[in-house]
Amino acid sequence: MGGHDDFDAFFRADFAPLVAFLCKAGFEVETARDAAAEAMVHALEAWHTLEDPRAWVRRVAGRLLDGTGDARADWTLAGDPRADHELAVLVDQHAGLIDLLASLPGRQRMVLAWSLDGFTPAQIADALRIAPATVRSTLRHVRERLRRLRAVRPGDQRDRER
Repeated sequence: MGGHDDFDAFFRADFAPLVAFLCKAGFEVETARDAAAEAMVHALEAWHTLEDPRAWVRRVAGRLLDGTGDARADWTLAGDPRADHELAVLVDQHAGLIDLLASLPGRQRMVLAWSLDGFTPAQIADALRIAPATVRSTLRHVRERLRRLRAVRPGDQRDRER
């Protein structure tokens, strides 16, 4: 990859989408912000070796959260009104989706979050270190499950876990 100017552009463009990705994967906004910030610090340290920084920071942030259930960083975008507004808009746009995703099991939620961020099944498989066929199967199961969840009317007590 290029120099620090390239990283700065990447950070400005991808921080809020990374936080939204982690929220779609099931994490609270503040926890997602912390993990995204920490992943970005690691990306800066490894910047010259990264081939696909978007996938790399998502994989690192996911590992930070999977390993501890939480992530803390000393450095965040707190106080940057543009970044805070962009983050708020992204989370608001995805609020209903985030609630729906919360009903999915962990692996399904993570695979769908990657897919919603525009990654192909092959890229997802590589990032999560699972077989591409497993990714495609998981996405098929997620689509079926989401169709069933949407079919259940509000107030309907049918089993939503089927």
